[in-house]
Amino acid sequence: GPMSAEDKKKFEASPFMQKMKEIDERSWQKFSERDKKRKDRDPNFKPIDADFEAQKAHKYDKGINYYKVLGIDEYGTNDEVKKAYRKLSLTYHPDKTSGKTQEEKDEMAEIFMEVKNAYKTLSDEPTRRQYDFERDRDAVSADTHGKKVQEKVSFNAREAMKKLVEKAKENQKAPSEIVRIPVQIRLEKLVYGGHKAIKRSRQVKDRFYGD
Repeated sequence: GPMSAEDKKKFEASPFMQKMKEIDERSWQKFSERDKKRKDRDPNFKPIDADFEAQKAHKYDKGINYYKVLGIDEYGTNDEVKKAYRKLSLTYHPDKTSGKTQEEKDEMAEIFMEVKNAYKTLSDEPTRRQYDFERDRDAVSADTHGKKVQEKVSFNAREAMKKLVEKAKENQKAPSEIVRIPVQIRLEKLVYGGHKAIKRSRQVKDRFYGD
């Protein structure tokens, strides 16, 4: 049957409930600090309580770090979220994968799906705040039990971009190294009629043997 007032009091005073209360308080504290940091970064950020009643723009997976997926930090502005998504779309969008093997296409399609989910979660303010709060609460709860939250393996934009740059460098060092002809192109800096040409030197590869 229903709990008597006495039982209810006892239950609320139980170590379990005390712990739950402590986790709740610490979670909100952590979360309000997050709001503050986000406000410092982004004057347009306006958190409201109704964010928590709003419908989610995406059924996110709180075990995935969507900030890592987009390669931004967790206090990033909405603009940074959009920029990161656009930049990654240039590489991973299905329209950009022609000339790749089927295996590469499949892998890139999977990455793009994850990038899109990250974007849907983080570009919608109420969804992002719900996601952040759930993750903060999990972190506090794990910490209370002397554990750490295990994040799911996901795409990591920063790592991936680093690899792409390294790969590009390796490709440049291929056999074409032997026939590379350094052609120094210097554009002397002239300021004439408001036009500025910047001095730069670059290496141009031999057209027939280079890649």
